[in-house]
Amino acid sequence: MGVSLAVSATFMALAIEAPEHFWLGWFTLLPLMQAARTLNPTGAFGAGMFWGSSLFAACALMGSQSVDFTASSLAILILGPALYGYFGAWLTRRVGFSPYLMALGWVIVEFCLRPVGLEHGLLAGTQHEDGMLFRVAGSFAGYFLVAFLVAYINASLLSVLHSVSRSVSSLRLLTGAGGPISLLALLETPFIPSRVFCISQPRAPPSR
Repeated sequence: MGVSLAVSATFMALAIEAPEHFWLGWFTLLPLMQAARTLNPTGAFGAGMFWGSSLFAACALMGSQSVDFTASSLAILILGPALYGYFGAWLTRRVGFSPYLMALGWVIVEFCLRPVGLEHGLLAGTQHEDGMLFRVAGSFAGYFLVAFLVAYINASLLSVLHSVSRSVSSLRLLTGAGGPISLLALLETPFIPSRVFCISQPRAPPSR
């Protein structure tokens, strides 16, 4: 998971710096949200810290002009995602994984990241002012709505991937013994109770 967290943070920095890579913002939060979904709150807190520090390092290596490279900015970039992971994991264990709540929680993170120097936050910053999503949603309710929509896309995509993975795993378990052909035959054969519970009729005596 550590590699995926570092890669996603790097993609986030790249999307902020390069407008042509705006689409990267649609799945840059997947590993962080996956950590909140699968890890306990303490583990998710550590994953958030690692993700935030990786983002700061990636921005520094790219020579980003969007981030203030100060000790306070580093602390905010580490603490914001860490708290997001912690409370995301805590909430997931009580009400289940909710894309809406995860997106709403990220909006709070975006608000806390304002002192870092990002003009339009992280996720909204990946879409840039000349992007269609930013022009439509941003002009209506500001970049917080853009951040909410992009975070919701991330969380919804994670839910879809989880559902597909669970369906494939269930299919493998079902087809493990008799094979897929036997499973399909079993599913397509109609169950007719009269064939099972029919009353036996006496046979006629043999003709002589």
